[in-house]
Amino acid sequence: MVFSFFKKKDAEADLPMPPTPRLVKPKPIAPATGEGPETAPPAAVAATDDEPVKREDLPALDFTTIGPSTLSAPQIEVAESSDVLSPAMEQAAIAFANDQIDDAIAILAADIQDAHGRHALDTWLMLFDLYQMRNRHAEFDELALQFVVAFERSAPVWRDVDADKKPAPAPAAKAGGPYFLFPSKLAASDIEASLDQLEKHLAAGVAVRVDFGRIEELDSGSAQAIVARWAKFKKKKAKFQPSGGPALAEKLKARIEVMRRVDDEAPFWLLLLEIYQLLGLHDDFENTAVDYAVTYEVSPPSWDANAKTKTVAEVAAEEAKLRAEAPPAELVQDAYRFEGVIVSATEATFAPLFAYADKHNEVRVDFSHVPRVDFVSAGMLMNTVVALTAQSKQVTLVGANELIVALFRIMGINEVASIVRRK
Repeated sequence: MVFSFFKKKDAEADLPMPPTPRLVKPKPIAPATGEGPETAPPAAVAATDDEPVKREDLPALDFTTIGPSTLSAPQIEVAESSDVLSPAMEQAAIAFANDQIDDAIAILAADIQDAHGRHALDTWLMLFDLYQMRNRHAEFDELALQFVVAFERSAPVWRDVDADKKPAPAPAAKAGGPYFLFPSKLAASDIEASLDQLEKHLAAGVAVRVDFGRIEELDSGSAQAIVARWAKFKKKKAKFQPSGGPALAEKLKARIEVMRRVDDEAPFWLLLLEIYQLLGLHDDFENTAVDYAVTYEVSPPSWDANAKTKTVAEVAAEEAKLRAEAPPAELVQDAYRFEGVIVSATEATFAPLFAYADKHNEVRVDFSHVPRVDFVSAGMLMNTVVALTAQSKQVTLVGANELIVALFRIMGINEVASIVRRK
């Protein structure tokens, strides 16, 4: 039953820049001519906890059929339209994929003053990323000044590499700590992955801000899964700072009725009781528990004697205070994340991604922690994405740096997946 509540590698020292750029060709293992590389082997579907590994034949990788691609819109957020990269951008991307970073810098530095239109902006952004990778702060800052004049907009900001290496401090048990937002639509097929993400935030042992306010639709299976997971959280004495609970409670109340004994509605009753318990609304909990017992002729859940009892006014005041002190800055998004350089990829490299995709119709793949992808690995990724889209999966690649995005465009990956640029 589904319902809608609204009915409708480390930093390196500065290195001198080569005086003149040289054209860089891809390594023999990945020629960029119409001959095309060897067909990648079939990818493997990773084993889950319950099922063995399955294999599927993937479409052959044929570089001769890759179409043109480009970015859309001035915001440079999503790459999925149809303009080709400039020759300098292609040369730099291939050089970078082959770990010839200084060559890539020379190519782009020689081209930025002559690049025009869409190519101009992308060329500058690629060069910013390369200076960051080589820890060339002075060149980065100089380029930033030139960028502001050339484009009349703010330039990319230097990221403190040393700060990135420091361990993140433990989140404070107050507003502004770990934040988890339930999505607007909850379905049994996806809810476990969301709850797994929430459970990761609880590992630090501090209060997690959990927001129910955006939920508009959920089915009986997702409600049941939340109730079951909440029992596990309570045994671990997990700490929460709830918001949006009263609004969810009202929506749940609209879906149940005393003496209307419908099995698929029972999880809504139980979830409502959990929300009241979490908020500290003792009287609402007891009244609902009695109605549940009468309707289903079973003993209802009991109030936790250690729970703090609050009034409706206190709950409202706490929620308003929480939102005023620390409005959510960034949503927790479920995605499969790659870590480190991806080179000489094999079937095993992408097997975990298949396992992740088995449980998701919308497959988000996070490249924000990947400094470089080589040419062959990009080809394997292309095969993987094609295989997933053949299964009617919607694939989105997020967080990749500008050089990796350019390589993906050369490979034609943007023709079969959405690419969201790193902000």
